[in-house]
Amino acid sequence: MRFQRLLTSSYAALVLAALLSGCGTTTSNGGTPQSPPPTGNPGGGGGTTSPAPSVAAYVYVVNSADYTPSSPRQIVAYAADMNGQLRPVSGSPFNENVNSVATNGSYLMAAAVATPNINTYSIGPNGVPTRTQQFDYSQQTQYQANACGIVGDLEFDHTGQSLYAGVGQYGCSTNNGIASFSVDPTAGSLTYLGIQNIGYNTSPRVHFDGSNTYAYSAYNDGCYIFSLTAMIRDSNGLLAENSTYTAPPLLTPPPGAQETMVQAFYPGPSASDSTDHFVFAEFPCYKNSGTPAQLATYTIDASGNLSTTDTYATMPTTKVSAPEDLKMSPSGTLLAVGGKGGLEIFHFDGTALTADGDLLTTDPIAQMFWDSHNHLYAITDNDTGTGGISPGKLYVFTVQDSQISAPEQAPGSPYPLATPWYLAVQSK
Repeated sequence: MRFQRLLTSSYAALVLAALLSGCGTTTSNGGTPQSPPPTGNPGGGGGTTSPAPSVAAYVYVVNSADYTPSSPRQIVAYAADMNGQLRPVSGSPFNENVNSVATNGSYLMAAAVATPNINTYSIGPNGVPTRTQQFDYSQQTQYQANACGIVGDLEFDHTGQSLYAGVGQYGCSTNNGIASFSVDPTAGSLTYLGIQNIGYNTSPRVHFDGSNTYAYSAYNDGCYIFSLTAMIRDSNGLLAENSTYTAPPLLTPPPGAQETMVQAFYPGPSASDSTDHFVFAEFPCYKNSGTPAQLATYTIDASGNLSTTDTYATMPTTKVSAPEDLKMSPSGTLLAVGGKGGLEIFHFDGTALTADGDLLTTDPIAQMFWDSHNHLYAITDNDTGTGGISPGKLYVFTVQDSQISAPEQAPGSPYPLATPWYLAVQSK
């Protein structure tokens, strides 16, 4: 799964990149993606200028020329109109050699590749990201000079007041961690709060419940190593282990399943609605099951404990062979499931999930985000060693809450990208 690659092999690759490139600056390269044509007359040279279309969202993709660790990366920025069609933001692509990106409405945060920094970019009214701050985490997050403790995945909480970073090789061990930062709303500067050890071979991505109080990080590596870390968010934003959490029993397979080392379903990527529901991708762990991943709905109680009434017989099966990312729409009524095997939409009523139709694409999907205008953005997996594709693509779909038939692909989609790594979407 992509989660493991992000916090193990990719950290070694980043160290190599730092040694090869020597510095964090980048230059334009042959991997610059083809941008969609601007909408209307760009002005100059006479003629009438069409009014600029309304912006539904700004979309930021970290892209590089190829999969080589030393290949410099850029931030490719788009403005999406109300139909989901993309046009390049002025000045895009931006030569910022970064990894994971995340946005909270005012700022775009990005983890630098070759230096122990988290960059802050203010988002201009035209979507242009301008670097304003750099936070040097070399004195925090268990960072060591030999490149232990490097920051990877970045995510905000629901309020955007706190930033969380996946940290690989926590304390120069084989464990990973989640570092917590508070965000100054006026300047975008960061204050380090602390780090939570989440164990070996775990997912760097955390997902919050609707109350913004409880967070979970689950990982399943081929039924050999599995984990689910339950955390609680303090009033200042610090994530710590939920010491009162009681894990629910693992879901059992159907009768007749042949046991190997383990015999159960184990949770993986997850998504939540705005209330007290979580959906986990459940992976079957029993010999020659031939069973694809299924989806289980859990309810969160007042202490952050998870419970479910789902069984192997009630969990819907996803056509995505190996889910890597789950995203709930802002309305809480649509669930996107992406990973090896494609992208699928489910309708969600708080208890039951119903498949919307056929796969939207069979291309492997690495990461997705919704905006608040019924658009779903997804980048393909570029890791050709694990079933990815090259060159990559950025998909945009329009999905209506009430729509029963297959969602529609937005005009111009998919957009070509050389090697997409990360995605962030700022809805307007």
